[in-house]
Amino acid sequence: MQLFSTKNLEKKLGIFHWNIGFIESSIDDIINNISFQPVIHWLKHPYHDRFFADPFILKVTDEKIEVLVEEFFYAKWKGEISLLTISRRDYRLIHRKTLLKLDTHLSFPFIYEENDQTYIIPENSQSGSLFIYTYNQKYQKLEFPQKLIQAPVVDPVVTKLNNTYFLLCTSLNFDQDADLLIYYSDNLFGPYIPFFDNPVKQDITSARSGGGLYIYNDHLYRCTQNSFKSYGASLYICQIKSIDKNKFKEEKSINILPDTQYRHGLHTLNYKENICVVDGLKYIFKPLVKIKRKLSVIK
Repeated sequence: MQLFSTKNLEKKLGIFHWNIGFIESSIDDIINNISFQPVIHWLKHPYHDRFFADPFILKVTDEKIEVLVEEFFYAKWKGEISLLTISRRDYRLIHRKTLLKLDTHLSFPFIYEENDQTYIIPENSQSGSLFIYTYNQKYQKLEFPQKLIQAPVVDPVVTKLNNTYFLLCTSLNFDQDADLLIYYSDNLFGPYIPFFDNPVKQDITSARSGGGLYIYNDHLYRCTQNSFKSYGASLYICQIKSIDKNKFKEEKSINILPDTQYRHGLHTLNYKENICVVDGLKYIFKPLVKIKRKLSVIK
């Protein structure tokens, strides 16, 4: 009997390390092709003391891609929200800028656009609150934070349907990988009211958000995380069959598996202007980082 597979050995000896990658295809190609196996162009960057995950595309040109990410520092053991500018020619990091840094961990910088204005709703579940920020394109900065919900919300996404704003997320107050919660409001800035039967879905394979929501052929699709075998092991794209203030129903559609280069996980997919961005997980050998982390947890 094989006690340790290569993957298990990598996990045991290594520390988790995410990276982002780009697929030169539209999300339509993925939805239409169950066996779609895209070529992923992984970001080239010089850093070994951090990783990039939870990517959302802000802007695409013929030469560059601007992406908002969680930038996780091993020394701090927490994430910040950063803007990465990437060459579309060779997918090399050109520039990075920190947009938001707090005492608590930040991740999942969801982008919502309305009336020619861009808003960013990053996860900050450790703080116990969810805030929305206005993005200043000219100065590349986040401004005017407003609290949306007083709750430890995880991986929030927002969509507007029939003049109602729906906020889908999980929470530290529930099973953050398996219990889907929905809040609704008549205003983007709230107040948000929880569904009476939250959690509306309990499924570790497709409850937690793994990216945004997209309309294709008049159907609404949601990117979700599959953490059945391990956290962020793969993605499902789910088709939302119905959503209003009283009910919610969705069905799993497409399962997207990790790339061989980052074979331990793939837990985010987002799309803009005929390019998709994902993230991938591998384990790298950093024994000192792993020992320091274990000692800090024991303390």
